[in-house]
Amino acid sequence: MNEEKLCINCQKPLKGKFCYDCGEKIVEDNDFSLKMIIQQFIDGFTNVDSKFLKSFYYLLFKPGKLSLNFINGHRIPFMKPFQLFIVINILFFFFLGDADIFRIPAKWFFTDGINVESKISENFSFDLLKQKYDSESLTNSKLFIFILLPFYSIIFWLIHIKKKILFGKHFIFAIHYLSFFMLFSVSLVITPKEIWTPRVTQLVLFTVNFFYLFSAMRKFYNESIKVTIFKSLICVLLCFGLIFLYRDLVSHITFKML
Repeated sequence: MNEEKLCINCQKPLKGKFCYDCGEKIVEDNDFSLKMIIQQFIDGFTNVDSKFLKSFYYLLFKPGKLSLNFINGHRIPFMKPFQLFIVINILFFFFLGDADIFRIPAKWFFTDGINVESKISENFSFDLLKQKYDSESLTNSKLFIFILLPFYSIIFWLIHIKKKILFGKHFIFAIHYLSFFMLFSVSLVITPKEIWTPRVTQLVLFTVNFFYLFSAMRKFYNESIKVTIFKSLICVLLCFGLIFLYRDLVSHITFKML
């Protein structure tokens, strides 16, 4: 009598080449042939590249569809929400440069009643303090951006509390929205700086985010145009308010750590 083979991962009985319980493939000698290794190498690149491009396309040009696909179970062609967020966070970290979107630069922060004298000494001049503050606040503002996710989720949850949607679904929507916000911020920074005065930057960010969020919420939450306009306006105002609080928090924490 042949001994029954069990899946090495979940210990369930095996039938065929895949485990019916966890989906793990049964390892065979053929899997280690040069042809199969090369094929897996190529598949790894093309699969990631395909998911990457498709996810970016949906994120930018089909607001709300990526979140809707994920909660409806249509996931294989796309990157997972946190994978996409991490990739965009990396782009955000390296390409945002010295932009002031998520922190207050020293030239403004040091004139806002901050006790700068307490940090100055013979070996630590005012100019050096400004330079160190700007460098570290810029890094911190990009490093801790993920902190906004649960607060954005709470905003979307409260605005749609009557719909009784699971909080996790709002969290997925928040991940994709913040991913778009970061990606669009990068696109602003890599364009000629002469165009973007602080006021113009704020106006463009607000306008684009309002229309994007309106389109995304209309698709994801499936409410009327009037209701969606009202809710998206409130959400944009609250989300931007959180960003201003985040800027202030990052700046004060950075200053105290100097």
